[in-house]
Amino acid sequence: MRLSKDYWWVCQRRGIADDARLKAMYRDFGRVYEMTFEEWWEYKGVKLFSEQVALPKVRELDGRDIQLSKAVNNFLVLEIPVNLTERTIIKQVREQLRQHPHREVIRSSSAKRQLCKLTGIRKDVIEIAYDAWQRQYESRADPIAYKIGQVKGTKSLYQIGKDMRLVASCMPQPSDSRDRAAKKVNGMKVAVSRMLQRANNLIENAAIGTFPLIQLSKEPIIWRSTQLSKLEEAVAAGQWRPLFDKDDSLIVP
Repeated sequence: MRLSKDYWWVCQRRGIADDARLKAMYRDFGRVYEMTFEEWWEYKGVKLFSEQVALPKVRELDGRDIQLSKAVNNFLVLEIPVNLTERTIIKQVREQLRQHPHREVIRSSSAKRQLCKLTGIRKDVIEIAYDAWQRQYESRADPIAYKIGQVKGTKSLYQIGKDMRLVASCMPQPSDSRDRAAKKVNGMKVAVSRMLQRANNLIENAAIGTFPLIQLSKEPIIWRSTQLSKLEEAVAAGQWRPLFDKDDSLIVP
């Protein structure tokens, strides 16, 4: 979120936005630039991401006064002899559980803000995308004129990928022919471009409350043309810059 120009602009306008998702995010998350993550987490994060309803748990019943839960169909009542081995008990409980007619694993959250399920992507890919995005931004000769996908600055996409050792098969070798070296350069550039696109998608999705998600949003952030122009003018004037983890304590006006 702190890499998003859109969310920064909402903060500058104190929650006024054309996109309802941005408005809702500002109400929940506030001005995330004005405190460290740890401070923000204590002040806002815990309430947003904690479960609002306690999850059911295994408990011991009083044999003389058995008080069953209201949603009795969602529970399995067993009598367990305590003089068996733990391995035998677990095996028999598993067998009974699998035969329960209402057995269904429900992974739902009651938190106000919920995380997306990470399917089809490793968690470290998100960290790599973040690293590539940061390296590209910091390599700009003119950070004020930064725009994702814009090839300017002191380091090329290939150099960024080489520094990160992003693709092992595309790392240069002294024995490479000119043709092989050119293929490696192209392969590394493609890999870095993909990572930057993933990072761009992560940033935009986070600004509207969908995180972490590397796919392109089906509904892009909406700004009226006048506000979009003012945002672009503010960025061009150097009023905005992304806030990275290493700058966590920086106060941005």
